[in-house]
Amino acid sequence: MDCPKAPKLTTVSGDANSLMYRIGWSDGTSSQYPFVWLQDNCRCVECYEPACHQRLLLVKKLDLDITPHGEEILDGGATLKVRWSNGHTGEYQSSWLRQHQFDKGSYDPIGDVVIRPWGSEMTDRIPRFKYDDVMESDDALYKWLVALCEVGLAVLEGAPTELGVLKRLGERVCFLMKMSFCGPDKETFKIYPKIEPASVAYGNLEIGPHNDYPPGPAVQMLHCITQTRREGGENQFSDAHHAALILREKFPESYHLLKTVKINHRTCGIDNTDDRSAEYHYIKTRPVIEEDSDGIIKNVFFNNQLRAPYMGVPVDTVRDIYVAIKRFHDILYEHAIENRMKDGDIATFSNCRVLHGRAEFETVANSTANNERERLLEGAYLEWDEVYSRVRVLREKMDGEMRL
Repeated sequence: MDCPKAPKLTTVSGDANSLMYRIGWSDGTSSQYPFVWLQDNCRCVECYEPACHQRLLLVKKLDLDITPHGEEILDGGATLKVRWSNGHTGEYQSSWLRQHQFDKGSYDPIGDVVIRPWGSEMTDRIPRFKYDDVMESDDALYKWLVALCEVGLAVLEGAPTELGVLKRLGERVCFLMKMSFCGPDKETFKIYPKIEPASVAYGNLEIGPHNDYPPGPAVQMLHCITQTRREGGENQFSDAHHAALILREKFPESYHLLKTVKINHRTCGIDNTDDRSAEYHYIKTRPVIEEDSDGIIKNVFFNNQLRAPYMGVPVDTVRDIYVAIKRFHDILYEHAIENRMKDGDIATFSNCRVLHGRAEFETVANSTANNERERLLEGAYLEWDEVYSRVRVLREKMDGEMRL
């Protein structure tokens, strides 16, 4: 498949010293390609399987010092044909070579989808989509998932007010993650006021901004089936990446602590959801703020409810750690937004970027029984890798992009 928008090959010259080709393009630019790299990425049927886009050539067959014995430009600049010193002949499409320039930058077809930090100004700007549109239209599905990637938060409106909706929505993307604390299907869980709850989320008290553990990095979905008709129950959302950037600027010493000191979290108990007894004991130790190798904030891990009493740090650093946690917590609250979900709303958000909380709400006085009618939400999770995969496939279908 050749891309008509790609420049054509105009010149090609090999350099025996650098063991590279220099290719000239019809737009006046040039690119370099090492001989060994071209050998490694030959697209002929002996070296490459196009059905699954995977390499057949084995590393043990690579000739690190391979050189060309001849080359020619074919098809009006659309193809480069090379005869190699080992007797093999390879052909390379100009559009493919252009896609794989070594100075290109991002090779991800959705590399232009970037995180957009936000604060309290997002209150009236939460991306919103119609549930039916997302279920029926690939364009709406793509826009919802891109909003999740960029903003980390989006609300679907008008979903049926019944259990099982998240299962259908998850299958629209890929499939739901399985967790031992979920219901019988291990994929979804119900949130409503319970007696002797397995989590404080299954109560009616205020919950501070947090991410769920497990699963860690994931997309969390909360479907409001029945919102309380009493006071309270609003959800708070805060962009923890945005808060971490503010902390780094205002209190660099606190940021450094939260980036380097590992905080212990644990959750253990028995979940009797739907008469199913699931005993669990999860432990995770990691810094609150996680950066990638370039110093870019990647994930935030904080759940005050699950923060363990043991700390495993020098005792003389304990107060400084609490200062750092409190400063970060205050920034999260200062820049949070509040959203009261309606029946049929589905809040979807990045679990380790957008921390979520809940305002206290009134319940039936002296209630001694679990009450789904008071306030009922269903929750589930999606793997980020599966979400990114779906976005790439949708982009390729909509834009006709050639796969790498």
